[in-house]
Amino acid sequence: MMNDVGMVRLVLGNLISVAQIICLTISCCASTRRRVYLYQFTETALCAVATIFFGAWSGLSTLVIALYRNWRTMEDKFSKTDMIVTGILTVVIGIAVNTDGWIGLLPIIATLQLTAFNHYVEDVKLTRIGVLINVVMWGIYAFGIRNYVGGIGEIVTLVIGVIALMRMEKGAAYSV
Repeated sequence: MMNDVGMVRLVLGNLISVAQIICLTISCCASTRRRVYLYQFTETALCAVATIFFGAWSGLSTLVIALYRNWRTMEDKFSKTDMIVTGILTVVIGIAVNTDGWIGLLPIIATLQLTAFNHYVEDVKLTRIGVLINVVMWGIYAFGIRNYVGGIGEIVTLVIGVIALMRMEKGAAYSV
């Protein structure tokens, strides 16, 4: 049974997740790679704050590293050295602070996946696809740490992102 403090933390974490999901969804519809990562940067910061309320330390550690990665990518300065260093830090720190068992490995895997996309992919369509793959992993993680708003939001974001990609394919501009 959860005490009052635990319930307050759960509610606050889920409230912050609402703003996080809005930024994530907007990033999946952004018209340029820079805009994708501007919204990703904001989303990552909000997600980091929310994970503090959930006590999800492996998620927090990878999100702090992802903030740096998203900022460098947004500025088009994410180098191969950045990719290698952030990848190593993600694995080492993420595993060291993981208290969530197997579910705590998902933020590590998700961060490594998007880190590789950040370095190797420059096309906005492929960037969006990389973000959507990432959304699936973070959605599973969100439900695993009882971030229900985040998990549902990730599902909604996935649907909107897929629709935006289909519209992009058909030439219809559905972007911000």
